[in-house]
Amino acid sequence: MDKNNHQGWYGECFVQVLAAAAGLQASSLTPDCTGVDFDISAPVEIGGDFPAMRVQVKTWAKPKGDDDNWIYPRLTEKRFNALAGGERRIPRFLFLVIVPDDAEKYVRGNKNGLVLSHAAYWLSLADRVRIESPRCNGTVTVRVPKENLLTVKRLRGLLDPTLAEVAL
Repeated sequence: MDKNNHQGWYGECFVQVLAAAAGLQASSLTPDCTGVDFDISAPVEIGGDFPAMRVQVKTWAKPKGDDDNWIYPRLTEKRFNALAGGERRIPRFLFLVIVPDDAEKYVRGNKNGLVLSHAAYWLSLADRVRIESPRCNGTVTVRVPKENLLTVKRLRGLLDPTLAEVAL
């Protein structure tokens, strides 16, 4: 497996581990033709429905940013449009997984546990206007706030605020 595919697969697995730890369902879409990597949903009904979201996972081994944001320059215009705009029935998020540059450092373990490296961050583009006539090779730079650390509690809260404080 080449480095980029390995890194992307690790990032998707990272998100699946977070969803599993949160007690949520994470299903990949087959075939992948919508710009969405996973549907994540809660296995509990709230207000007559099961909360759900769609996510696109991107990984980054050599992140750049400032004190407050990761400044991700490689989101394609097509993928941007798959996430942007607020009139969606099911909300969509970008999950940016910051990973080690060396795959040997993705995971470390000992008799006490397994530690995944490094961390994931989330961004909603619901307030952004879609690009007219997006190009497959065009890119958009997005700023992902470092305060948007994706944790079990935050992942549940993105689905529904009432889920942030409960165990599933």
